[in-house]
Amino acid sequence: MKYIGPFLKINKIKPDNIKSQLFYLTKESIKQIVLYSKCGIPISLKDMKSKSLPNFDITTFKNVSPLLCVYRKANPNLININDKLCWNDDKFKKDINIESNAFMTLCLLELCNYYNSFKDKDNNKYNLGKLYAYMCRKQLEFYALYFRNNQGVFVDKKHENSSYAQEPKFTDKNKKFSFATQALLMAAYYKCSLTIEDDDREQFKNFAYDILNMLIELKEELYEQSFSELSKLCFALNIFYSYSKDKRCKNLILDLSELIFENFYNDEYILNTSKKNRVENDSINYINYILIYKHINIIKAKENAQFIYKKLLKLYDPEKGIFLKNTSEKNIEFSCLEVLLYLINCLLDTDINKGKNKSNLIALDIFNNQLINSGLVLSWPEAPNLNNAERYRNLSMKSEDLIEEQNFRISSVPSPETCELAPVFAKYVNYSRKKQAFKSPKLSFDTYKNMFSFFLILHVFKSE
Repeated sequence: MKYIGPFLKINKIKPDNIKSQLFYLTKESIKQIVLYSKCGIPISLKDMKSKSLPNFDITTFKNVSPLLCVYRKANPNLININDKLCWNDDKFKKDINIESNAFMTLCLLELCNYYNSFKDKDNNKYNLGKLYAYMCRKQLEFYALYFRNNQGVFVDKKHENSSYAQEPKFTDKNKKFSFATQALLMAAYYKCSLTIEDDDREQFKNFAYDILNMLIELKEELYEQSFSELSKLCFALNIFYSYSKDKRCKNLILDLSELIFENFYNDEYILNTSKKNRVENDSINYINYILIYKHINIIKAKENAQFIYKKLLKLYDPEKGIFLKNTSEKNIEFSCLEVLLYLINCLLDTDINKGKNKSNLIALDIFNNQLINSGLVLSWPEAPNLNNAERYRNLSMKSEDLIEEQNFRISSVPSPETCELAPVFAKYVNYSRKKQAFKSPKLSFDTYKNMFSFFLILHVFKSE
């Protein structure tokens, strides 16, 4: 019995393990959705075999159906067709949320950098990065052609004909537009321009700057937006600035971030606003101020972030090992995005305030109890085998550089093959106050909440 204690201590996961596991889950989930789910409109094979993909053998990736855009909702239950697990296209909801698609493209662009590191080490993975880069370009061209209204701004649409029709037909789903969504696409077009090696590079970059010019010209209207919209807009601008280092964008970020803190983080507003609906916005703004501190080196931004973080910590219940929203409801609903945001905030705090283990312990609790044990993660892909360069530090393939399996997956979550569920996050989960336990989540795949969560994981922790 004396060996049990040390054994458990050795195998207990740490915040760095969590980051690595979430990265692996995200990377594999994105691959499954954009190449194999068919949950959207695919790129034609004719285009795939064009000269736009030099030195790329499409047979390397069998049965792929790369997406031009992704649908809003699907059922994550996988069905067995000819001994292969497939998504059920009868369950696709063919609405197209443009913000979800912006996040999808940004995820692929972030992963391009990762897969470029496999050059001369693993041709399949290196080629996957080239495929993603090609897909991003085609996606952004597709969005500009089909997902703008008469005023030229990006809006949600509904797909009205077959996914494989030669000319897709769309109708407007929502005539309103979001400034935050425009800024997010601005970041995607700019980031994509950095991957393009031909003359079209400037077109993508100029298109991004056209959006920035619009935002600056309409700055007075931006100030009138809701708390949620301003939070998301500031986040999108932070993403664009991380890619471009544009001075006009920096000034806009500082103006908006100051407005957000003055208007929405004063005592009167906090007292008169239910905390129930603030977790997502507060968590996004914590990340906003941390990014401002990291990118622009504004000490005040770090102080603002700490103010928000202390407010979020008040929601944490150490006895239950979860955070609770301030509501009298018997059942508390937590979206996967809320849980991921809260977890990411804790992980960021462990990085910024080195030596303080309170956030470490909270992060472990939220990860284990509120993300894993709650059932929000429907399945988890198997870890790479020992012949895979990913299993080794610096892709060295040396035994002394072998990375432990716990850096890739949680053993308590079944694989997609075992449970026949896609490796995605359920839309939400309910917590019963009476039973002090989570109810099994409804099996649902919400593109927006998943793609936003995936992008946060890829972008916020990419330096690691």
